[in-house]
Amino acid sequence: MTFRAATNHTSGVRTFYVASESNPDKQYVAQHIRRSHQQRWFCDCPDFTFRRIARRRHCKHLRQLAAMARETHGVSRLATVIRQGEANQG
Repeated sequence: MTFRAATNHTSGVRTFYVASESNPDKQYVAQHIRRSHQQRWFCDCPDFTFRRIARRRHCKHLRQLAAMARETHGVSRLATVIRQGEANQG
């Protein structure tokens, strides 16, 4: 899976763009929202939108981002690591 971190963000919101594995021309928006002592992940992929949101389960995009966030010790740090990786590739 390919991820890209948004360069602009709202306070308390980290946005990532995730390339679709089945359609290379499509990308999904995944967000980590942290406000009022709550943390939530959202994704606009069909799996999360139509099937997972009712059961409060994460799609594969969010599971991967959450795992990467744990490895990098936080969502903000993850965004920085992804942006640094993009800069090194470009």
